[in-house]
Amino acid sequence: MTSAWSRFYTFYRRLPASTGPLLLILLAVLIGNGLYLIGESNISPIWWTANISTIVCHITCGRPMIDPNVGFITQPFGHLAAMDLLHGHLPWWNYFEGLGQPLAGEMQSAALFPLTLLFALPAGLLWFHISLEVIAGISTYFLAKRLGVPLIFATAAGCLFALNGTFAWVGNAVLNPICFLPLLLLGIEMIYDSTQTKNNRGWYLLAIAVALAFYAGFPEVAYFNGLFAIGWAAVRLSSVPRDSRWRAVGRLGIGGGVGLLLALPILVPFADFTKVANIGHHTAAIDGTTHISIHAVQMFFDPYVHGTLFTNLNADSIWGNIGGYFTASVGALALLGLLGRRLRPLRIYLAAWTVIGLCGAFNFLELRKVWNLIPLIENLSFGRYIMSSCELSFILLAAFGMMDLVENARAKKLFTVTTSVMLLGLIWIVLAASAMNQGVVYSHRARYIFAFLDAIPFIAIIALLVLGILTKYKVVPLLVALVLVGESLLMFGVPGGESAKYVYVDQGPITYLRNHEGQDRFLDFAVLTPNWGSQFGLNALNAIDLPFPEKFSKLIEAQLYPGLTPSNQFVIHDGMTGMIAQENEIVTHFKNYEAASVKYLLMPKALVILPALTNLNVKLVFSDAKTSIYEMPHPRPFLSTKSSSCTVTRKNVDKTTVTCPNGTSTLVRTELMMAGWKAYVNGKSVTIKTVDGVYQSVKVPQGTSTVTYSFLPPHEKYAVLLALLAVLFLVGDWTYERRYLKREHLP
Repeated sequence: MTSAWSRFYTFYRRLPASTGPLLLILLAVLIGNGLYLIGESNISPIWWTANISTIVCHITCGRPMIDPNVGFITQPFGHLAAMDLLHGHLPWWNYFEGLGQPLAGEMQSAALFPLTLLFALPAGLLWFHISLEVIAGISTYFLAKRLGVPLIFATAAGCLFALNGTFAWVGNAVLNPICFLPLLLLGIEMIYDSTQTKNNRGWYLLAIAVALAFYAGFPEVAYFNGLFAIGWAAVRLSSVPRDSRWRAVGRLGIGGGVGLLLALPILVPFADFTKVANIGHHTAAIDGTTHISIHAVQMFFDPYVHGTLFTNLNADSIWGNIGGYFTASVGALALLGLLGRRLRPLRIYLAAWTVIGLCGAFNFLELRKVWNLIPLIENLSFGRYIMSSCELSFILLAAFGMMDLVENARAKKLFTVTTSVMLLGLIWIVLAASAMNQGVVYSHRARYIFAFLDAIPFIAIIALLVLGILTKYKVVPLLVALVLVGESLLMFGVPGGESAKYVYVDQGPITYLRNHEGQDRFLDFAVLTPNWGSQFGLNALNAIDLPFPEKFSKLIEAQLYPGLTPSNQFVIHDGMTGMIAQENEIVTHFKNYEAASVKYLLMPKALVILPALTNLNVKLVFSDAKTSIYEMPHPRPFLSTKSSSCTVTRKNVDKTTVTCPNGTSTLVRTELMMAGWKAYVNGKSVTIKTVDGVYQSVKVPQGTSTVTYSFLPPHEKYAVLLALLAVLFLVGDWTYERRYLKREHLP
């Protein structure tokens, strides 16, 4: 045994010095997601974003994530994009949502993001999130190390950002670009550190971080993180020797420019789509004044002071806008880090960004209006999207605080002060939260769990107070780091504990639709809610998205559901009342739904179909314990001709054979018409015209014709060409640098 241990130790000593820290960060992420990994919780959002499953819970089933778009968009679109790629198709178009719309250009799908391939796995969402968290942690570790933070505390910083509050709570594509923020900052630091050399590696990393942040699929968060990085670069420029600053700025410009060029294949489809899209509340001026409730302040340092996600009805409005938390122990060390002298300008910047950012999120002193002076900020959900940069700022300040605790006698004295301030803050938080918590009734067992959750921040701060008395012992800094990471782990794991243990999806209606729907569509009545059809390869007329095709939005407003607000959310909003309202809309606009190729109505068993619909020959074709499926009498086929003498033989969604024995005719395809679509009749390009303001039509000649369709975002060829040139430039510069430096070192 001793010999085996000796061999392992010898092997480990030969590994790079960062191997242990990286493994610890990975371990922290796996522990944080442990309930999902061991099967005690199920991460699939279908059980709380659709109504086609039954569940088994631990104690009660609480909502494990804030944003339902993890179920409406992230999971189904990620899975669709992954399957397209694995089958050799670039994911330009989603045929299963509404009348069809861009998939890559929709952006939130992250269709061209390499990690999206993980959605092909059964637990793809889990492994996707774990990958983001690991990248975030490792990048933060290397960033902290480059800033001079000792290995132990850099490791702790990596663990803390890997387990940050946004990762713990939000769930949807907002998470995707977050992990590239520390990578972006690391690139800036590498550029500044290498200005006295010929080494260009920093701008390579900067370019890759910029590109991946956009490919990750949430440009709003990438934009906020970019603003934070610009401020960081400006502050840190003072650390560069005066005679090298222009070189540093030049490399920053090259890195940022190349990164944008690399990202053009995803940015151009997004830009092309937004030109013809309804972008919902992002166009509303009122968005420039909305802010987080002041009660959210309490949740930043005691995340579950109002209960777990959405369990306290009095706090529902808070959960809808908040985007993460800090934890109490990180707050105490961040305050200590602010008071240190080394890297003083950077510490001030990190604190200022956090304070000014949070003041904007709360609209304190009307600071949101100041933020709105920055282009595009007025149209963004400020409080949600700025949180990740504030969390990283706090964590880096906490890392500096841990570093000071070891290196500075003054910091050891101040540690007790900052921890005491945090303890007083926690006492205020509990007192201030009591009013909102009054009248909330929990089960006997749940009360004990919530009491324990409320106690965690106090336990962490008291532990820090005790360690503050024992600072003369060398092991104390390590114990401080363990307290910070331990509190973050416990807070991070709570949503997983709230999730359902087992989720059983009712496959009956899904199987029926797969076998009978073909290229036609179903209309959902809050059973398989939008856009879950994309997960199962089923065409659903209902859709919820942002951006949303303007043509489809107008069709809904004019011909399908006049008065639906917002029209980019073609969903059931008000339970049974909303279902009955949608039934009435079908009765009123019956022919329009059939013209949209709606063949089936997917209803919960509890909903009684209106007699007016049965009078229109809508008939029951499937029923099980939860769901009923009704068939419309005369839906227009997905592909049809104006002439009754023509026959249409479908081969697949983009290819068909049309036979018109008596002359020319018009082939109508009930797919959304948008720039980028092309049609070919017998291999010859033909013009696609728009029918009814939204559908596609082409002329077909007499006789038998083969008609094919293809979609490519209008300017994608140019985007790919420029991206390839950027790749060649990056690779060429890297190759030249390697050879040049190698020659320089030759004797």
